[in-house]
Amino acid sequence: MADKKTVGVLMGGISPEHPVSLVSGSGMLKNLDPDRYLGFPILISKDNVWTWPEVPDTATSASAASRPADTYGVDSAEKAAAFIATPPVDWNVARFPDFQVFPRCDIMLIGLHGVGGEDGRLQGFFELAGQAYTGSGSLGSALAMDKITAKRIYQSAGIPTARYRVLSKGEYASARAGLEKEFGYPMVIKNPLGGSSIGMGIARTAADLDALLSSLGADSPRLLVEEFIKGREGTCGVIANFPPVPPTEIRPTQDSFFNFEAKYKQGRTEEITPAGFPPEILSEMQSIAARCHDALQLSVYSRTDFIYAPGFRGDGGLFVLETNNLPGFTPTSLLPQAAAHAGLSYGGLLTKVIEESFAKHA
Repeated sequence: MADKKTVGVLMGGISPEHPVSLVSGSGMLKNLDPDRYLGFPILISKDNVWTWPEVPDTATSASAASRPADTYGVDSAEKAAAFIATPPVDWNVARFPDFQVFPRCDIMLIGLHGVGGEDGRLQGFFELAGQAYTGSGSLGSALAMDKITAKRIYQSAGIPTARYRVLSKGEYASARAGLEKEFGYPMVIKNPLGGSSIGMGIARTAADLDALLSSLGADSPRLLVEEFIKGREGTCGVIANFPPVPPTEIRPTQDSFFNFEAKYKQGRTEEITPAGFPPEILSEMQSIAARCHDALQLSVYSRTDFIYAPGFRGDGGLFVLETNNLPGFTPTSLLPQAAAHAGLSYGGLLTKVIEESFAKHA
């Protein structure tokens, strides 16, 4: 029992992706290998209040035996949300970063997405605190999260990506004419710190463009404008010290692109693994995903999204959209699906992520 490692599973968080993170985190907690790990939930509210039970004691055989694979009642997103709303009376509660007690464990398994979990700030806090955690470090996380910075790194590394322009807040009101001339319609408008396709939209008309600049610009001092590339969407994961996983093709069935609803509402998207692209394109996706992973200084795992548009601008047809340093991790998410096709189960992928992260921190 004493050889088991304690794993705190972080879920929820302060970003708009809070509900998705509850699904990822509760799935992680349920599927930890009970022979290796003693897991416990760390629930984070939208206003950054952390709630967690007593950390399991691996040195006490009775404690270790009593909860070998328990979830402390947090075995679904709905139950996690209920615990955040009304924490059990015997659980710890602290508002970040004012901890009187801290959920120290052998490693933090990060099931968070978006701002406050994926952007390097939490990773930097853990690094200063000497707390091991899963996934990429603070620098790589920050580089990948900021879509503008990531685009510049793609360009410097010779990685194909859509043409783009960065707007500062003072340019929003007068930008339309210049954008129409540079990109034409449709064009893509993004909050550079958005995730899960939250904070983005496609402008197909002048009215769309004005509305997106106003709505997205209200929450961001910079906006990213990209040319629209019509093609087939795909994605490819990278897992450290594991053979390349098969890319997945993404076919939204009810939406014009892979937006939030298409990603997370059942029946809105067809996901095909391995993707139905030509063999040479599948191989190129795997190669470019690895190059993105390295260029952005990521580690352990990531997932890069693509558009396949053969003949567009006379190029080879593959264009990188973005790289996710903490991609969705529900049992049915894209990276776990691809790993399963490569012979790595959801539980096995969790173990791989934890052990590679332990090795990185060692």
